[in-house]
Amino acid sequence: MRSKPPMCATGRFARLLAWLALAPLAACGGGSEPTVTAVYRYMGSVQCSGGGISLATMQQQLASGGVTVLASSCGTDGKAYVAMCGAPDGAIGIFDVPAEQADRALSLSFARLSDLPNAARVACR
Repeated sequence: MRSKPPMCATGRFARLLAWLALAPLAACGGGSEPTVTAVYRYMGSVQCSGGGISLATMQQQLASGGVTVLASSCGTDGKAYVAMCGAPDGAIGIFDVPAEQADRALSLSFARLSDLPNAARVACR
């Protein structure tokens, strides 16, 4: 059996250079993740009686307007409201959309979630 000759220093250096050149690509996964923007709209529900527009209906409005919805959830605007039947309850529908479609969502009467600093995603009722 023949033994392999030892790798010369030039071969090791070439391998190291190749690895260093390709390592950043491997860390990125080779592709780019889409940038996401969260938008919201008030559901229009009120204390004691609920009502308003459903999350599914809002999602359909976005889709009809050419906006891709990546994820959706219910939320609250984080503001304090007087406890009184018929008063607003601060419920919002939150939608994650591709950042390049955010302006289209804004033109459909949605707003950027970043405009509500105390907003939070909550379980839908």
